[in-house]
Amino acid sequence: MQCKVCLSTVFYISHLLYPNCSPWGFVIYMYFKYHSVLKRHTKYVVETLSDSVLWNFVNNWPKSNCDINNCVIVHPDNIYPSDRILSIHHQDSGTVRRVVAIPDLLCRKDVLCVSNTFFYNNFQRAKGAVQAKLIKPSSLKAKFAQEIELSLITSAFNLSNAFIDKLIQGYFTLPKLIRKDDVVCVNIKCFSEECFYGNLKPNSMDTLYFKCTKIRLEGTETEEEQFCAIGETAIKQGPNSQGFIPKTSLLGSRAVLKGTKSLSAVAICPNGLHLYMEKLDRAISPFLQSKNLGLKPIFLLQGEEGCGKDTLLSSLAQKSGMHYIKVSNFNLTANAYAQSESKMNNVFFAAKMAAPCIVGLHRFENFGKNSEGHYDQRLISSFTTYVNNLFQNNAFPVILFCCTSSKEIPAELKRMFLEIFKIDSPNDTERELILEWILQKNDIELKVGVNLKDVASKTNGFYFEDLSALVYYAENTFHKATRQCSKIALDKDDLEKAVDFMQSNYNESLGAPKVPKVQWSDIGGLNNVKEEIMKTINLPLRRPDLFKKSGLTRSGILLFGPPGTGKTLIAKAVATECSLCFLTVKGPELLNMYVGQSEQNIREVFERARQASPCIIFFDELDSLAPNRGLSGDSGGVMDRVVSQLLSEMDGLNNGAKVFIIGATNRPDLIDPALLRPGRFDKLLYVGPCTEEGSKVSVMQALTKKFKLASDVDPQEIVSSCPKNITGADLYGICSTAWSSAAKRLIDRIERDALNAEEFTDQHVEVTAADFARAIEDVKPSISEVDLLYFEKLKRELTADASK
Repeated sequence: MQCKVCLSTVFYISHLLYPNCSPWGFVIYMYFKYHSVLKRHTKYVVETLSDSVLWNFVNNWPKSNCDINNCVIVHPDNIYPSDRILSIHHQDSGTVRRVVAIPDLLCRKDVLCVSNTFFYNNFQRAKGAVQAKLIKPSSLKAKFAQEIELSLITSAFNLSNAFIDKLIQGYFTLPKLIRKDDVVCVNIKCFSEECFYGNLKPNSMDTLYFKCTKIRLEGTETEEEQFCAIGETAIKQGPNSQGFIPKTSLLGSRAVLKGTKSLSAVAICPNGLHLYMEKLDRAISPFLQSKNLGLKPIFLLQGEEGCGKDTLLSSLAQKSGMHYIKVSNFNLTANAYAQSESKMNNVFFAAKMAAPCIVGLHRFENFGKNSEGHYDQRLISSFTTYVNNLFQNNAFPVILFCCTSSKEIPAELKRMFLEIFKIDSPNDTERELILEWILQKNDIELKVGVNLKDVASKTNGFYFEDLSALVYYAENTFHKATRQCSKIALDKDDLEKAVDFMQSNYNESLGAPKVPKVQWSDIGGLNNVKEEIMKTINLPLRRPDLFKKSGLTRSGILLFGPPGTGKTLIAKAVATECSLCFLTVKGPELLNMYVGQSEQNIREVFERARQASPCIIFFDELDSLAPNRGLSGDSGGVMDRVVSQLLSEMDGLNNGAKVFIIGATNRPDLIDPALLRPGRFDKLLYVGPCTEEGSKVSVMQALTKKFKLASDVDPQEIVSSCPKNITGADLYGICSTAWSSAAKRLIDRIERDALNAEEFTDQHVEVTAADFARAIEDVKPSISEVDLLYFEKLKRELTADASK
């Protein structure tokens, strides 16, 4: 009944207003008008997009006029096809601003996406989430400003007026909306490509910021937004100004730059480094909020090369809305003192003029050193003076970060720092997060079954830059395998190949730990030694909570015995079976002729092991590194200090990460007794030659498992014909000689019969019993009967001492 009354009322009103039209047409008109009102009253949450992401929208929308500073991205269902210029209304602040509306289906219906610059100009003081409406502007007629004045927000680069004029001319070729006190973000490469590639200075940056200080319309100044374009508006360049720039919290991914994705963006700081980012942010925030703290904001950032120091500082500057000035130590120092002083003056003056800014002084460990490697006190004194002047009479804050990869910094410089931050090697979880961030940033997907956690567990000791290189090599492997695919999706094999490549080409040269590939099946016999080692190492890994609460750990194992019995091979097999990193150290390679350098080398070995935890340090030829103190015979007492340093590092292992030590020696009686007490090398295991025939057979089978053996080969018979005091190394020599004889026979047949050599592989090398027989005839046992008796006696003495 009520519906009939309402419909009758609508028909009556339609007849009064439009007597010559059908009343149903008025109903339809009112229906669309009702939905129009609903659209105009929709409340949106305003979110920011990075400039690279928003630029992708601007390029794909011809009606945008390339106005990246005044565009909003909206879902097409929320606007009309005829809508191009709308007004955004923020009720809390009363802001009403005309914008260019760009529709896109990837935008959520309750969200308006804007640039960081637009958000900074209109909502920087808003608290909490910003909600706004899109309404029809009161005046659709475009008005061009008569004159505007732009001031460059000073950066660290001294750019010419001609360069700036060319950039402004390229930006205002098409009409742009602008309001007084607006910050205008101008992409150099987009609006003046010839300047970007023709000038070396802007190559290290991609954006300049200007501030509109004056708008004149019809002879009077105005604060309302107006259109501005070359030919319609006189554009003047005012004096440079200082000020904060729009903050950035997101980065565009690689697909955005290629135009294949629209809303793909990642966090500005890598996820695995976000904890360090939070610490740095908390450290500088007081200096951004207050000017009179009475402290100088100078900090020290320590970390190995490639740990992400530059990425952290760049992200911190963008998040804080400040310029980032990257300075290398080579830009501050020169051969002559006067030149160094002039360089420091220029760098710090440029930083003061570019405030607010963050200055990153890299390779600070080399600062102040002359050509002979000694510190020059004049340079240190001048640096202190210039740093003090840097923080005086500044209208905007200047934050100084000195970045170093070494802890050796003079005390005069170290006392200047307000706080010291240390970036450690990332753990498994942090490496996994960093890999996820790198894959997101490069728009790389993983195929089904690929687990980044497994990849992260194999990259112990890798830093941020190492993981970036890992993804790069994996991607190249993918492209070689599937060049026709447009979308990158890596599988497990691609990542494993990249990990192997990184370890083989980089880690060995740097001395970084890696996981070897030696299985228990590669070792024959020695079952009792295997069992004892696994009890000592594997139990703390399986139940770390029990051992941590007790405070009693056993971290040292000493393998002793004759040469060639497999001590090194056992250590590698333990690392593989327990999934531990393996850091091998030869005793003599740690010794150095300079005073204190040998001890420093030992400290670095243990530091690398802690970073790659859980890890095994294998000291080969330990007797040459740690002889009895007082008996070494060197006048400087170098070996005594080396032994003392080794003892100190071993005692400090229980307080840190999971690091196990395995030593190997042929002469345990020459090792300093302090190393053999409980808590250090407290487990002594004798690794002797195989005495039982069954153990020798298992060694033979392990050595020949990749051979193609003839039918007449019987490992039992081969072992029976070998000398009794033969070792594993001797068996390896027999197998190697037999295989070489078989390979030579195959080569002779190929050359004699003129066969195609490319058709033959190592699987065609067939080893016969005669080859083994000839190899056994030439073998000479590496251990004599006298040596074997000596080692048996040594075994009884050491095991007796250990039992006591």
